Amino acid sequence: MRPLDNHISFIGVLKVRTIMVWKEVIEALDSIIDDYERVNHLISFFQDDKARLKGLEKASPIHGVSLELGSGPGNYSAMIQEHIESELVCLDFSGKMHAAAKERNAELNHHYIRGVFEVLPFRTEAMGFVAAAYALRDSLDKEASFKEAHRVLGEGGKFLLVDIGKPDNFILRSGMSTYMHLMVPFIGAIASRGRPNNPWRILFDTFKLLPLNGSLQRMITSVFGYAEMTELSLGGLVILTSEKN
Repeated sequence: MRPLDNHISFIGVLKVRTIMVWKEVIEALDSIIDDYERVNHLISFFQDDKARLKGLEKASPIHGVSLELGSGPGNYSAMIQEHIESELVCLDFSGKMHAAAKERNAELNHHYIRGVFEVLPFRTEAMGFVAAAYALRDSLDKEASFKEAHRVLGEGGKFLLVDIGKPDNFILRSGMSTYMHLMVPFIGAIASRGRPNNPWRILFDTFKLLPLNGSLQRMITSVFGYAEMTELSLGGLVILTSEKN
């Protein structure tokens, strides 16, 4: 087989694996809705919401219609609402997550749309703010997702990404990898009272597919022109902000 054929085969296998992980992630998320927020607090040592709020502070002031990508059960949606003055559109692929969010935030009158990050069902420059917390790492094509976020933002619109980080430093990355592989499923199993198949094991698969923090910043910079990154928890959490100019 020629080198080019080898490369094409590798890319094909990688895409198939990514799709398989994505399907497993969707199934896992649907199965842990009741435990989602509580276990995430525990496995992040209660740093997950701190990162969410810090990201909103860095993105403020926020104007125009806002869009949350991967809105899940609505825990971040309520936080976002406190920092915006206009409407919030919540996009998630899971209908079960939307149902949980609607019940949780019934008084907030949010708009719920099912869709994927790579092909957003919104017109160009329709949004003033696009945020994603612990969601974009699950996308099938991260670069396409960033381009779509850029497309739907209007001039001066803000972009915010909060997520698990993959440190550039080898030692820190190795420690984070070991934690994701061994400790996260263990904590998840105990906190969810032995839920069958332990859905938190899938987090390690999504972690393996993550680019390094520096590469992620460069990826967003290539789309937006610049991206400011803040690393928390020794690079285990990242906040990236940008603006469409």
